[in-house]
Amino acid sequence: MHQHKAIIVADIGASNARFGYVADISAPDILIEHIQKYRRTDYASFADVLAQYHADLPNKLKGQTYPLSVAIAGGRINSQSWQFAAEQWAFQTDDQIIATISDLEGFALGAISDKTHITLREDSAANDASFKSTIIAVGTGLGLSYYQDGQTFKTHGGHMHAAGISDEQNMILRLIHRLSSKKRMVIFEDVASGSGLVKLYQAVCIYNGIPVLYTTPEEIINLATPQVLEQTLRLFHEFLGLFAHMSLVFGHGYKALYLGGGVIDVLNDRGLFDQACFFKHLNQNAARIVAQNIESCPVYLLSDSNIALYGAAKAVIDAQERINA
Repeated sequence: MHQHKAIIVADIGASNARFGYVADISAPDILIEHIQKYRRTDYASFADVLAQYHADLPNKLKGQTYPLSVAIAGGRINSQSWQFAAEQWAFQTDDQIIATISDLEGFALGAISDKTHITLREDSAANDASFKSTIIAVGTGLGLSYYQDGQTFKTHGGHMHAAGISDEQNMILRLIHRLSSKKRMVIFEDVASGSGLVKLYQAVCIYNGIPVLYTTPEEIINLATPQVLEQTLRLFHEFLGLFAHMSLVFGHGYKALYLGGGVIDVLNDRGLFDQACFFKHLNQNAARIVAQNIESCPVYLLSDSNIALYGAAKAVIDAQERINA
C-alpha cells in the first residue's frame, strides 16, 4: 500500500451514500470536507454516485483521481438495484480503492474518535481493562459493534430475539409477528430501527383498532395523530433501551455506550428523543453487580451523522501504520 495524502472517503449504507474529501490523511487531526449525501435509489450503481460526487467537488479539486476508502453495508450492497461485478463487489482489482471496512465498523471507529458527542450520562465506570465500548447504530436497520484496544468486534446487530417486559410490549411483539410475511421470530431490528418504527406504528394502529395510514418513518413522524405517535415513539424508546441493556451485558461493554445513526439524528433534531424512557429500560432491576456496571456506564449521543466517514479515514491510517510498523 502506497502512502497517500489526499483521499476520498465513502460510507455506503442501506439507504444513503455519503462521500467526503480529506486533504491530508497524515494530519494529526483529520478534517473531512465537502461532505455530500445521496439517496441510493437515485443512482443505478456505485460508479454513478461516485461520478456525481466528483462532479460536485469544487472546481480546484476536479479532474483528479483520488484513492478511495469505503465503509460499506456488505449485506445490502445489491439492494436498491445496485449491481456489482464480482471483482467490484470484493474491491480486489480496483487500484483506486485502498481500504474497505463494513459500514458498522466505520461507524464504530468514527464513534470512539468523534469529537461531537452529546453526553447523556457522565462517566463513572470502573477502571476495568476487560470492559469494551458498545456502539449502537440506529438507521434503516439496527447495528451493534464493540470496540477494545484498537479492535472492533463484529456482531449480527439487532438480529436477536426481541422480548418485552410488559403486557403491552409483548402484545405489540405478537402483532408484529402476525404482520410479518417471513414468519420468523421478531427481532430487535423489528422494533428499534427505521424499519422497526414503521412496524411499531402498524402494530399500534391495530392494537388501538384504527386504520394504518402511513408507510415511512417520515410520514409517521410528520402526519400520525399525536396519540398514535406518542405510543409508537414510547415503545420505540422502550425497546431500544432493552436492546442497549442486553448489548452491554452480553458484550461486557460497560466502558461506554455510543448511540447514533440516522433515526437518532432525526429524533434528536426534532426534540423527540426520550432520554427518560430510554434510560428507564436501559438500567433495569438487574443483579447488583450488573446494575452497578450499567448505571455507571457513560452514555453518549453521536451528533455527527457522518461519523462513518471518519471510520473510513481511520481504516487508511491504520493500514498505513501497519505497513510502517
